[in-house]
Amino acid sequence: MTGYIEEGKSMGKSVIFDLDGTLLNTLDDLEDSVNHTLNYFKYPKRTKAEVRSFIGGGAKALIKALYLQSVQAALL
Repeated sequence: MTGYIEEGKSMGKSVIFDLDGTLLNTLDDLEDSVNHTLNYFKYPKRTKAEVRSFIGGGAKALIKALYLQSVQAALL
């Protein structure tokens, strides 16, 4: 075998998948979770399109962006 694995070595028996958006469409679940959290703190719900626009930087970035936008909207 040639390439990245040395001859005689095994790659192991693990398989890693990036499920979110690749093998599973979890946007509906994310929308529900986000809106449940925003509702708990008395912030307005977000549309699926709004939630989708914040996806890509991880959960912490998603919540931070939605929170900052909600606080800004509440101050207006």
